[in-house]
Amino acid sequence: MTLSLPPQATQVGLAVDVAAFAIHEGSLHALLIERATLPHMQTWALPGGFVHVGEELHEAALRELRDETSIELEPRHLEQFYTFGAIGRDPRGRIVSVAHLAVLPHGTVHVMGGATTLHADWFPAHAPPPLAFDHAVILGRAIKRLQLRLEYANLALEFLPETFTLPELQGVHEAILDKALDKRNFRKRLLAQGILTPSGERRSGVGRPAQLYRRAKGTRTGLL
Repeated sequence: MTLSLPPQATQVGLAVDVAAFAIHEGSLHALLIERATLPHMQTWALPGGFVHVGEELHEAALRELRDETSIELEPRHLEQFYTFGAIGRDPRGRIVSVAHLAVLPHGTVHVMGGATTLHADWFPAHAPPPLAFDHAVILGRAIKRLQLRLEYANLALEFLPETFTLPELQGVHEAILDKALDKRNFRKRLLAQGILTPSGERRSGVGRPAQLYRRAKGTRTGLL
């Protein structure tokens, strides 16, 4: 039996958008691309595009991130966090976008535009430039998701190298939350959770060498 769409049904396009984050110089940055095509040509936007036939959503997100920003490394963390499908969000028609949150590897800085973008660059996540489509809303919701994941999934660890100091970990939390935290309370709470273990090494610098930590075994968020 052949099934047909009812007369009132509309064609719907499926897309993905990626809110990719990293910590640069102590602040949370989001990766944006400058569009080279209409609509919203020469406007900054989140990396993203249409899903190919037979392509999984996370595969489409990784492809668009790689193709539009020339980043070859896979994210430390990738997850779907919301679906945006408001009528009129895209002037090309009814486009539903499955938004993904990504954390890029520690030290990821250099990016460049791909074949379909003019430029790619990092911007302060809490103060981005004007964005195309509803990407300001997507980015804002991604930041809220990131803040929530700090509390129950230890996502801050994905922003750091294998070993790190407690001040560096606190700096990640402060960058994501966009506020200062009490040093004593932060350390007490984090150490009580059992998510960290001393590495047995110290980092030399001004004053007393700082104890280095790493994530405890079994503590990982990873790709979802």
